[in-house]
Amino acid sequence: MARLPRLLLRRRILTAAFAFVNLFLLLNYMLPRHRSYFRHGRGLQQDSMQKQSDKRILIVSSMFMLNKSKHSPEGYHDWLTRFLGPITTEVYFYTSPDFASTVLSARGKGLPLTIDTTYNSVFDVPPLKGREADYEALHKIDREHWYHSAELYAVWNAKPFFLDNAVRVMEERGFTFDYVFWSDGGSFREIAVYKDWPSPERVEEVWKEGSRLTGTPMEDLLFYPMCGPPDEKYRTWKESDGPIDTDFSEGSFFGGTPKTVAWWARTFYAYHDHYLKQGLFVGKDQTVFNALFLLFPERIFTVWMSDEQSPARDGLLHYAPSMTRGTLGSCGPEWFYYQYWLSDPRTQAEQQDVWLTHDREPEQARWWKIRTPCRVTNPLAMLDVLQRPFGDNWKPPRATIPTPRLQWQT
Repeated sequence: MARLPRLLLRRRILTAAFAFVNLFLLLNYMLPRHRSYFRHGRGLQQDSMQKQSDKRILIVSSMFMLNKSKHSPEGYHDWLTRFLGPITTEVYFYTSPDFASTVLSARGKGLPLTIDTTYNSVFDVPPLKGREADYEALHKIDREHWYHSAELYAVWNAKPFFLDNAVRVMEERGFTFDYVFWSDGGSFREIAVYKDWPSPERVEEVWKEGSRLTGTPMEDLLFYPMCGPPDEKYRTWKESDGPIDTDFSEGSFFGGTPKTVAWWARTFYAYHDHYLKQGLFVGKDQTVFNALFLLFPERIFTVWMSDEQSPARDGLLHYAPSMTRGTLGSCGPEWFYYQYWLSDPRTQAEQQDVWLTHDREPEQARWWKIRTPCRVTNPLAMLDVLQRPFGDNWKPPRATIPTPRLQWQT
C-alpha cells in the first residue's frame, strides 16, 4: 500500500512529460512564418552520400487536403508511405498544420525531413495570395471543370514557388544542395525498391549528357519528363497565343540546380500572371509548362519512354505491340518511368525483377505476352523533340515577357 503514492506520482510525471512533448511539437507547427517548420531525422542522406558522391540532392513536395480531392485521404496516405517511408534522400514537405502529423508518421525512422506548415492553404503562398476569385473564374472555362477545382489549380501552380522557396529556407539554415527536385506527394503508387533516389551519380550522368545535347551548361539545365510531343499544329504557335493545352509535359517531377529552379520560378509566374490578365486559362500548370518549353527549349532536356526512335527499343517487338508489355519492356506505369530512369544500375535491376513478377495491368498483360526487363532510354534535348513534329528548320518564337526577381527571392 505504501508504494501506491509513488506509482501515482510516477504516472503523473510521465503523463506531464508526454503532454509537454506533444505541446512542443504542436507549437513547432503553429509558430509564425520564420519558425513554422519542424525538422525530423539525422541528415542521413548527407552522411551516406559522402561515401559515394559529393552531390547533395533535395526533394521538395507537398500535400494539402482539398474540399474536392481527386482521391481519398486513405489513398493519399498510402502513397505518402510508399514515398516517404523508404526513400533516404533529404525531403522538404509543405502541408497544413492539421495534416503535419500524418506526413511525419509516413516518414521512415530517422530519415531527414523538414515539414513546413507556414501555409494553411495553397492560396496563402505569395504568388497566389488573393487569387481565389481569379481561379474560380478559371474554373468556368476549364474544359475538365467537372473534376477540377480552383483549389486544385492552386496546388499545381504553387509548385515552382514551393521548390525555390525550400532551397532558400534550407540555405538560411545552413543546408546547401547541388540539385533540387519537385516530386508530387502522390507519385509513388506501386511496389518499388527505390531508396537513395534520385541517385546522385545517375543525376550527374544524365545532366552531363543533357548538357552535351543542348549545348547548355549543366547549371542552367532544367529536367522535365514528357508523355509525348505536341501536335504539328503548334508549329506556328507564338507567345501571345497563350498556354498550350495538350498532353506534353509531366508536372509530377522536375528540377535542376538551385540557380535554375530560381529562374524557372521567375519565368513561370511572369507568364502565369501575364496570361491570367489576358483571361487565358492557366489553371493547369502543364499548359503553362508546355508554352515555356516552346519558348525556352535550349534550357530543357527530357526523357520520353515512348520514343519510337530510342536505341533502347532495338530488339523489342515494337512492330507487334500487342505481344509485348510496354514500349521498353515491363516498366510499370509509363507516367512514372522517370523514377526508374533516375535510379542507379543496381536499383534498376532490382526494380526490373519487381515488374517481371507483378503485372500492373492483368487485363492488358496476358500470359502469352512477352516479358522483357525494363530498358533505360536516352535523354533528349527539348529542341530536338520539338523539331520532330515541327520540322528541322523550326526555331523557338521570341520571348518578350520580363522575368524580374520575385518578392521572396530578394
